[in-house]
Amino acid sequence: MQNIKTVFLDVDDTLWAFTKNSPISLRHVYEVYGISQWCEDYEKFKAIYLVKNHELWDLYHYGKIEQHYLVTERFRYVLEKIGCDVDLNALAAKMNEEYLSYLATLPAIVPGAKELLQYLTANGYDVNALSNGFKGVQLKKLQSGGIDGYVRKVILSDDCGITKPLRGIFDYALEQCDAEAAKSVMIGDEYDTDIAGAHNAGWHTIFYNWRKTDAENSVADVTVDSLEEIMKIL
Repeated sequence: MQNIKTVFLDVDDTLWAFTKNSPISLRHVYEVYGISQWCEDYEKFKAIYLVKNHELWDLYHYGKIEQHYLVTERFRYVLEKIGCDVDLNALAAKMNEEYLSYLATLPAIVPGAKELLQYLTANGYDVNALSNGFKGVQLKKLQSGGIDGYVRKVILSDDCGITKPLRGIFDYALEQCDAEAAKSVMIGDEYDTDIAGAHNAGWHTIFYNWRKTDAENSVADVTVDSLEEIMKIL
């Protein structure tokens, strides 16, 4: 991949291990708020949450719901389903605040993330993060993972009011980093939001396909299974 000067990386599950850290925080919230009094089976609680959270994030990515609705509804819905008999909205808001606060302190990062960031900075790339994650949380995740020092700017959908995969956030990121689309590459693990979105904005793309989903007919310039592979491409 030639003439790349600016590298943008997604945060969750591309650099910071969201899939590993999130269940730890979710269990923490379950215990702190005594949710077992309404649902003794934690796995049932988690399963309901994961399905609803995924559904809400899909809507949020495409601007169909507001952030406030996402973060309160995901827990309110679960509490309703398990028969919680207190003020659902109030408890859901507290659970979400605790979940995000605790989540941001967890240190696990994606295998190879630190090595990739060290390689990119050592080789003169302008390294930035581009995420739909929430302001006040994403930078703390990078700090907890010990990798924030390798990232020049953290560009968030909260900063511009536009979410990936919509073109506006990619144009905004270029402006903020004084970069050019033709000399920029997006590295991410979410095909629709990271790869298709960046491709439609005229960027180069590297699809980190750690889930090993079907990549047939992908618009990604390159697809990799590990972050280490990227060091052979850039």
